[in-house]
Amino acid sequence: MMEVESFSSSLSSSSKTIMLPHRPSSSMTLRRIEYHRHRSTVSDEEAEQLLLSSNDKFYEDNDDEFDDLDLLEDAEDEFYNEDEIENESSSRLGKQQQKQQQWAKQEQQWNANQQQPIRRFKRPKKVPLIAIVGRPNVGKSALVNRLAGTQSGGAIVADEEGITRDRTYRNADFLGENFQLVDTGGLVFDDNDALFAREIREQAMIAIEESSGVILVVDGRVGPTAMDEQLATFLRREVTKKMPVVLAVNKCESDKNGELLASQFWNLGLGTPHAVSALHGVGTAELLEDVFEGIVKKKSAIDGFGTKVKKMEAAQRALIQLDKAEPLDGEDETDMFLRMYGVGKDGDDVVREYEEAMSAFDDVPSMEEINIAIVGRPNVGKSSLLNTLFGSNRAIVSDVAGTTRDSIDAVMERPPPPGSDPETALPTVYRFVDTAGIRRKGKVEYGTEFFMVNRALRAMRRADVVLLVLDATAGVTEQDRVLAQKISADGRACVIICNKWDAVIDKDESTYDKSVRYFREELPQVRWAPILFVSAATGQRCGKIYDAVDSAVRAHRRRISTSVLNEVLRDAILWQPPPSRRNGAQAKIYYGSQVSTRPPTMVVFVNDPKLVNDNYRRYLDRKMRESLDGFESTPIRWMFRGRRVRDVTRNMNGAPGDGGSGTSFPYPHAG
Repeated sequence: MMEVESFSSSLSSSSKTIMLPHRPSSSMTLRRIEYHRHRSTVSDEEAEQLLLSSNDKFYEDNDDEFDDLDLLEDAEDEFYNEDEIENESSSRLGKQQQKQQQWAKQEQQWNANQQQPIRRFKRPKKVPLIAIVGRPNVGKSALVNRLAGTQSGGAIVADEEGITRDRTYRNADFLGENFQLVDTGGLVFDDNDALFAREIREQAMIAIEESSGVILVVDGRVGPTAMDEQLATFLRREVTKKMPVVLAVNKCESDKNGELLASQFWNLGLGTPHAVSALHGVGTAELLEDVFEGIVKKKSAIDGFGTKVKKMEAAQRALIQLDKAEPLDGEDETDMFLRMYGVGKDGDDVVREYEEAMSAFDDVPSMEEINIAIVGRPNVGKSSLLNTLFGSNRAIVSDVAGTTRDSIDAVMERPPPPGSDPETALPTVYRFVDTAGIRRKGKVEYGTEFFMVNRALRAMRRADVVLLVLDATAGVTEQDRVLAQKISADGRACVIICNKWDAVIDKDESTYDKSVRYFREELPQVRWAPILFVSAATGQRCGKIYDAVDSAVRAHRRRISTSVLNEVLRDAILWQPPPSRRNGAQAKIYYGSQVSTRPPTMVVFVNDPKLVNDNYRRYLDRKMRESLDGFESTPIRWMFRGRRVRDVTRNMNGAPGDGGSGTSFPYPHAG
């Protein structure tokens, strides 16, 4: 009895210290706590007997305390019922923050894996290059467009000299073989004969050095000239030892006079002149066949290039002659006799060779490339920036505005992270496209500049990320605003590059912040784009462009769930409901969903899209960027579709946004 009294007294005295948790516990919970507290001094059987025998005395001694505890529980239950909405909102916010932390952790891991050095892209050896060279205005670019099948949107072609200046690359295929064509500017050995003659000659020499074959293009209507003889002499002495050089006599459309015009060029000493027409495609197939035969004979490309068709024809003949008493290719009478009796080469070998020859024509999967367009006004340093990123003179640079005419590609790659599987892990390939300077539309006349601007705008539309290059010394002009609006309208991710930062004078500690504020105010069309202040001449901060491009690509391809989007919309509407008109009409937002990426596109269903004005669209865009990370470098497209309440409710499990609880509308204002 003394043990029961001592145990119950200790239990009642200690119960006063346990009655103040955050959320009050029940009496049975207190008894379990005391049971586990005293089980170290009392055995389990004794403790259970003590608890059972002391139940009545325990409640009598602690009656007042448990009455207070019940009151406290009732008060807290009432408090929690009043704060139910706030707790639900905080729980949703916690889930959202948890998802954002998870996203940030994945991004940090991705960034850690991406810390690999950038290098030039190693062109696959299976894809050889064929250089197209010749003097100015003989139809080199037209022939490239014909062979590559890019008559629309290919190299710029005009009836004047000096259109092509930099070397440009075009993908082509013939007889199942994939290769690349390198278009070069007109070769002139006298620097005084043409503008940028030395720079164009350097670009052409680089193209010849990296190619597996050369096609010399001449003009059949004009006939042999001194420049043609100089080029033929140079190629015959320096190039023919390593690779084949084939002579193409262009502008020979007539079947009667074509061979006659081509016969004038036998004295160049480059073999049989081929009469071709870049405009009509006459003789181009025979020209490429001759080039392929020369590459196979000189072994200037990989083994097996140019032999797919021959292997295919041999495999077909062997398959047809399999059941005939005729020798196959490379067989004598003894081999044929043994094959007929199942000895030596059998039918399975012939079928396997035929399947291998057929599979050689299958398309080889190519690596995904990140297309990056470099756009801006003339003479802001686009080509200089490309050369700095590429590490050499990829494009011709001068102080003359409009030096770059055609779109120029430079391919870089980032190796896969260390320790990754070499068979599955592929490098990240960056294709930078330098474009011509875009002037105001009123100043562009139909002609060469018109097609230059056309190519630049096309490169912008095809790009994943656009580098908008500005002149830090000149500030923002009206044409810069037009280009920024074009980038936003096309839905391209953007990074603002303020070039010539080294030329800005009187810089101090506040210059950077003032410059950022200035460009943000002057370019509201791309207010979401990051800003980098670089110097293409010195290379200052140019290495940060790759990190900015990676972030822009991730933002451009990001997708969020419908629940997260609706949470953001709900919070935005709670802060600022849609505006109403004078007649009392107000937009009612039902729900939203992301339907696509590149750029992220959000479709919001409302009662009337006309009631959502531009100001409220910009407000939703700003709240989206403030609530969620990862959209800093990409535009967000907002599409508002009209829908009746009855249709919205019919297609969902319950009313939209209520989670099946029976609420009429997901947002407070929509009732």
